[in-house]
Amino acid sequence: MTSISKKHSLHKKNKIRQSLGSKIFDVFNVSFFILFAALIIFPFFNIIAISLTSNAEFMREPFIIWPKAPTFEAYNYLFSTPLIPRAYLVTLIVAAGGTGLAVLVTSMLAYGLSKKNMRGHKFFMIYLLITMFFSGGLIPNYINMTRVLGLSNNLLALILPSAVNVFNFIIIRSFFLQLPTSLEESAKIDGANDLVILFRIIYPLSIPTLATIAMFVAVGLWNSWFASMLYMRDEKLYTLQLIIRNYVVREARPADMQALEGLRDAAGNPIHLNETGLKMASAVASTLPMLGIYPFIQKYFEKGVTIGAIKG
Repeated sequence: MTSISKKHSLHKKNKIRQSLGSKIFDVFNVSFFILFAALIIFPFFNIIAISLTSNAEFMREPFIIWPKAPTFEAYNYLFSTPLIPRAYLVTLIVAAGGTGLAVLVTSMLAYGLSKKNMRGHKFFMIYLLITMFFSGGLIPNYINMTRVLGLSNNLLALILPSAVNVFNFIIIRSFFLQLPTSLEESAKIDGANDLVILFRIIYPLSIPTLATIAMFVAVGLWNSWFASMLYMRDEKLYTLQLIIRNYVVREARPADMQALEGLRDAAGNPIHLNETGLKMASAVASTLPMLGIYPFIQKYFEKGVTIGAIKG
């Protein structure tokens, strides 16, 4: 009895120790991630605060947690010209068009190359993998877009390059390889061809993966400014990120924004804008659309990222 009670007591102590260790780990884990989240959130929160700060208050106290008298002067200034709404529209067209094209073309390519009995399967796979590691280079791409295809000052120059991304292709193809072949065999017995199978059977089963790829492409196109700088000559075709980049980095205001230098309030007094706040407001304006979209596809995101990693 004594030995049994000792063993029971020892087991109980070990259980208590493990429980205490688990609690300490949980406290440390939660504290670490709260601190990590704060380090990520605070800079963005500070950007919003500065964008809502008047010039007078910012001159008195450059570092603020939250303005005493929040003002939307910077946002009114940005949207008082057709420049920013027009840039929003251009960027939306590029992001939506490029995302739709990328998902459609990449998924169709992945579906075709998921058939290992297809002729030239190995050749096309090697060809695609080579392009993943070796690109044509900046100058050849520029010559191809402007001189060969004649897409200078054309939004297609911003949309077409996103049609196929090998990394996205690998993710989608890996998911297609996991689907049971019996689905396609049953559909073919019923008389369905490959397009019917792809659009009516494969796509509905692939929503998490396709939504994840769409998010990758949309964020990349929305944040892109370099391609717009290369191929667009007309300021009216500039994407939002290029306009903001020129203003924030080079401090070069477009003509439409320079025309608003003489802004006055309702009483007729001149408005002295907070230049730093204006830059922060432009950053917030460019970020909010992506932040607004992400919660709606978050449920697909984790599943879509990991689902194609099971089978290569």
